[in-house]
Amino acid sequence: MINKRNLICVKDKEQLELGELLLYEPYKNILINFKDLCININAKEFDPISKVYDGLLSVPEDIKEYYESLLGVTSYYQHSQGGKGKYIEKKLASSFETCSLNIKLSELPIWFEYPSIYRKKGIYTQDGLTKEEKSILRTSDWDWIGERDLSIDVGSIIKNENAIVLIEIKNRVDSGGTAGRREIWTSEKFGIFVDYLINPKKKLYRKNNNNFSFVELLENFKINIFELYIGVLFDKSDKPATIDTDKTHGFYSSSKQGYEYLKNIITKNKDINIIKNDPYNLLIEFQLNYSKLKVLIGALYGDEITEKLFRKKLPISKLLLLKYDDIWLSQLITIEERAILLKEKKNYTTFFLDLLKQDAILRKLYDDLIKSECSYIKLQDIIKYLLSNYKDHFHNSLLPFGKEKEEYLADIIQVLCACES
Repeated sequence: MINKRNLICVKDKEQLELGELLLYEPYKNILINFKDLCININAKEFDPISKVYDGLLSVPEDIKEYYESLLGVTSYYQHSQGGKGKYIEKKLASSFETCSLNIKLSELPIWFEYPSIYRKKGIYTQDGLTKEEKSILRTSDWDWIGERDLSIDVGSIIKNENAIVLIEIKNRVDSGGTAGRREIWTSEKFGIFVDYLINPKKKLYRKNNNNFSFVELLENFKINIFELYIGVLFDKSDKPATIDTDKTHGFYSSSKQGYEYLKNIITKNKDINIIKNDPYNLLIEFQLNYSKLKVLIGALYGDEITEKLFRKKLPISKLLLLKYDDIWLSQLITIEERAILLKEKKNYTTFFLDLLKQDAILRKLYDDLIKSECSYIKLQDIIKYLLSNYKDHFHNSLLPFGKEKEEYLADIIQVLCACES
């Protein structure tokens, strides 16, 4: 039985939305390297120390090649960054046109003036900018004259509300440890913002010999609402986080301690008017007596993050947890194929690639399959042709235990299509 896999790397890159492109490029690179591991015995070698430490010299003969393949393929994948580190923030930023990531306090004026360029830089890095865009960022009129700079994971400019929203993201309720959670509220992140809010004489920015405090900068860009949150995305599974799951499995108590610390500083200041104080939901809302600016600082869980960041409800599970088969399928196929290659010096992958060189009809079927983005019908056509004309090439002795030939060959060809499309 043939299974049609859901592979992002067989899709037309030009038709993908930005969030999918964040997976497409790193996935494609990983799959291409997996292909090399399938066909090139020398693609991965172990030094003498690794052979001893990893047990390669003592593993039983009947599983030696499989163990070496497993070790080589998984070690390559685990050491491949593949965009994993910033995927969540990049996916969030790609979902809203004025949302960006890694927003530095010192670069707020640049973000306000050139939100699309700043967003592009955050998602694609400096290399993704044109020469003109790089020049714009290099020649900004704004000077940073503050002392304590910091960055926040993601933020949005809500133009119709004259508001900005900044969120420090935690992927799971147990991410970062107790100290890390508490520090977000205190001296490392939120405490710095509060310090600048309650000390209006501290000047952080300069333009044309005019100095601006943090609040004066926001007023200069007609921002009336400033929102600052810690956002916890998921519980210990793939379900959106809640306060209850944070209490049970995470570090809600650490957040509560940080919140109370920050609240005490805010409530003691005579220039602050408290509008709302919600210690259970870890939210405090206040207004400055010397400004029209309204400030909200608090915690968000699960879908509350997208609701605040985009001002519309978008389930984070659907937004962030894109379900594609590229990585798990290609990794498992590569482990099997490399194990057979190490033992037999050949496998189904090498046979198929050799046949492509010899058979024009097969090349046409393969091209049609790639153009169709691996449609089920085209996949059936090429498997039927292969097993009708080259059944003897795909020996049962090269088939992993428990695998059906038709299904296994179809998976190999889909992974190859993902590499070459």
